[in-house]
Amino acid sequence: MDPFIARANVRHFGDRLRSETDGKVRSRLQKLLIEEEDKLGRDLELIVEVERTIASFDTLVRTQTALVITFERDGDDSLAGARSFLDGLVQSQTLYRDYHRRLVKAVGLSPRGNSKS
Repeated sequence: MDPFIARANVRHFGDRLRSETDGKVRSRLQKLLIEEEDKLGRDLELIVEVERTIASFDTLVRTQTALVITFERDGDDSLAGARSFLDGLVQSQTLYRDYHRRLVKAVGLSPRGNSKS
């Protein structure tokens, strides 16, 4: 498979995971994402891209956490949906972090990004 297509699919599925609220759809997107990531192999460019995605999820999780706290404080009816979306974001964030660890190990880098001796 063309790596360009696989990378485009990874970006697409990652973008969808940042906004999808349906649990079944999120689960399917995560499975598709892993399949596409496996097609790419392991290289430093991919590691950098995954790190950017993790940073994006970190920001989204912080924002959504603040929203959930506000909804809890105000007794907003949207709390359940906001909490469910936060749970989905955290699951995706964990998926990317696990993938990052596997990539770093496969490429032979230490967890801090330094090459092994």
